[in-house]
Amino acid sequence: MRGIFSLLVMLAAATAITQPAWAQEYPARPIRMLVPFAPGGNTDILARAVAQRMTESWNTPIVVDNRPGGNGFIASDIAKRAASDGHTVFVASSREVSINLGLFRKLPYDPEKDFAPITLGTVSAMLFAAHPSFQGNALRDIVELAKTKPGSVSVGTPGVGTPMHLSLELFNVLIGSRAVHVPYKGGGPLAAALMGGQEVKIGIVGMGPAIPHVRAGRVKPIAITTSKRSKLLPNVPTAQEGGLTGFDTSIWFAFYVPAKTPKKIVGKLHGELVRILTLPDVVNYLENVTGVDVVPGSPEELARFARAEAAKYAKIIKAAGMKPE
Repeated sequence: MRGIFSLLVMLAAATAITQPAWAQEYPARPIRMLVPFAPGGNTDILARAVAQRMTESWNTPIVVDNRPGGNGFIASDIAKRAASDGHTVFVASSREVSINLGLFRKLPYDPEKDFAPITLGTVSAMLFAAHPSFQGNALRDIVELAKTKPGSVSVGTPGVGTPMHLSLELFNVLIGSRAVHVPYKGGGPLAAALMGGQEVKIGIVGMGPAIPHVRAGRVKPIAITTSKRSKLLPNVPTAQEGGLTGFDTSIWFAFYVPAKTPKKIVGKLHGELVRILTLPDVVNYLENVTGVDVVPGSPEELARFARAEAAKYAKIIKAAGMKPE
């Protein structure tokens, strides 16, 4: 009997040692918060605001890992291949989980099969903005110019395939004419060009980066891309108010984990992220720094929202005649 008892004890110990990390106390080690953009952008600001408070409340280091480039493929592939144990959290944007589906014939990842949704984080409008020397002050002025002189209007964006670029393509579809797309390598170069007013006088920019320049009078706001006005620029009309019925585009960021992450861990992450994203100081910071709306919700709501966004952008891409790469 004693021999059998000793054997059972040994087997139990071996089982405990070989149990996967998720079956032990979570988190069992530092958590990596994966960001598909360089430091300083809205995604990075959101990730760091959340990581700081998670570190404090969980007494576990939450490390932001910036992996920019490759249309979001680099970070997405890392997230896809990460262990499904909750120690890698992917802070994805609309580009990785929705827009890319329409832009590329084949992706190295499947947003629905490879990632499990946790919660939507923030949604932000974009801004039609112009150099102060541009004579128009309303979206109808840009529309009229583009219609009467097709090809004479150049509009800058932070790059091909960005939400700003697809907003421009939607603009072209709705007005039945064409403004020329001038892509830049990021929001910084676009802002510099727009303030210079020589290469382009009109751009579609992120709300956060644009606000300081608007307040300083270096660029003038023309229209908001979402269906409702921005809290930070309440006097600036929406594109719909400017005559473009159905115009509603945004930038959004959400939290995911690798597929097959245990529901218990997803639930714990969800509860903590929603708690942090409803803290008044976090909400005020994100809204005032990046010009976003903080909109946490359930995993199911995020899944439905991402699918709807993918369908919307696929229609824009098709209507604009853009060929998937």
